[in-house]
Amino acid sequence: MAYIDENSAYDLSLFEEPEELELDEAKSQENIVYDLNKERRQRRWANLNPLEALGTAAVSVMVIFAVAAIIHGQAQLTELNHQITSAQSTLTELSSTYTQVQMAVENKLGPSVVEEYAKNELGMTKTDSSRKEFISFSEGDKAVVADAGEKGVFERLYDAFMEVWSAD
Repeated sequence: MAYIDENSAYDLSLFEEPEELELDEAKSQENIVYDLNKERRQRRWANLNPLEALGTAAVSVMVIFAVAAIIHGQAQLTELNHQITSAQSTLTELSSTYTQVQMAVENKLGPSVVEEYAKNELGMTKTDSSRKEFISFSEGDKAVVADAGEKGVFERLYDAFMEVWSAD
């Protein structure tokens, strides 16, 4: 050991070699360094329950199937949207064709075409004042009022019906 002097200004023990200390076995076990990651891994595999593993696997499979179903549904939705778009474009084209055909039919069967056909092919003419005929009555106009005393067939049926129901 180094010479220890209480009054010295310098601590020379810093330059000496350290002494080996003997430790008790109880204290030496306290200073053991543990690898915590290794212990955690060992505890994790030691505590693994087969039913929990099976349940986790089942949940994982269900999640995978759910994701696959969503992806498949989106693919079908995309395909159907494409079909709708193509059908709408076809509808637009056919509507345009329909409008063209309607205009052609109107040009062939319009009033001016029918009038020309009647005039040229059938020899028809428009009516004018020379073709009008007036009808005259020699006795003049009259109005006749039906006899109010006689009842019609429906009136008599109605009265008979009312008599049957009013007797109660």
